[in-house]
Amino acid sequence: MKKTKIKNIASGIEKNCDILRKNDNILEVVLEGTTIKILLKKKTNKYIGYFKEMEFESDG
Repeated sequence: MKKTKIKNIASGIEKNCDILRKNDNILEVVLEGTTIKILLKKKTNKYIGYFKEMEFESDG
């Protein structure tokens, strides 16, 4: 499975993720070692998504 990193914008903490689905507009990931799934949408060359009022970004 392909991997990527996501970063919590507020805290700066980065986590490794498995990519479930990726296209030009959407990146769907699962945090490694968990069942937490996050859907990120592409905005200005980065994928941005939210989980429990936290904002995350990834280069995909």
